[in-house]
Amino acid sequence: MVSNKFIHRFVKACQVVFLTGNGLKAESVGGNIFNEEKLSLKEQRNNAPEKFWQRVLDARKQYQQLQPNLGHFALVDLENRFEDFTLITTAIDGIHRRAGNKNLIELKGNVFQNRCYNCGTVFNADLKNVKPVCPHCGSTDILPNVLQERQAPEESKLKQAQRVSAEAEIFVTAGFNDQNEDIKALPFIAKANGAYLLEMNQEKTEYSDAMNEMITGNPAKLLTAIVLILEKI
Repeated sequence: MVSNKFIHRFVKACQVVFLTGNGLKAESVGGNIFNEEKLSLKEQRNNAPEKFWQRVLDARKQYQQLQPNLGHFALVDLENRFEDFTLITTAIDGIHRRAGNKNLIELKGNVFQNRCYNCGTVFNADLKNVKPVCPHCGSTDILPNVLQERQAPEESKLKQAQRVSAEAEIFVTAGFNDQNEDIKALPFIAKANGAYLLEMNQEKTEYSDAMNEMITGNPAKLLTAIVLILEKI
């Protein structure tokens, strides 16, 4: 489990950042629609609008069935314990929000949101409406508010993630192993500015050697264990 050195620094920290990925959950849903390499989402929509939005609706209903696990709830508990806590995630499933995390940066978007490419408005998706319309400008130039593979994160979100990473005293990755160059840099930004780094993952990653500590195991169970340790202190 985690070292006494980590726990000692953790309980005294004010600025804490956690970075999660799809490894925090076991389920995989939504098919390939949001990670199609041959066609962009806009091309998929323009080629066959009704088929596209039906696939999106079906995928959203699958995501809606996913439930937060103990690891997600552990992160909510941790957010409530620390003065300055930020959760960064590359998951698009919206589960962190449903679990109760509030100070959240969704770097790859949220499958339950749409984005208008006419005026930039981001709005919640209607799971009964197959053809969304922007509530602000009335445009139908709408896409799910998620990034595809190789797309760069939204600049404002990335800058926010970079800032909190640079300010972190503790930086923990849980179930994270992303290939996006901008996102991959976040742990190294934290380390360069003096943060203590901990990795929780099922297996070693390319980040492991740069960490102060690396724990192999189920990230959800490891997060829960950390909360239990804190409750005993």
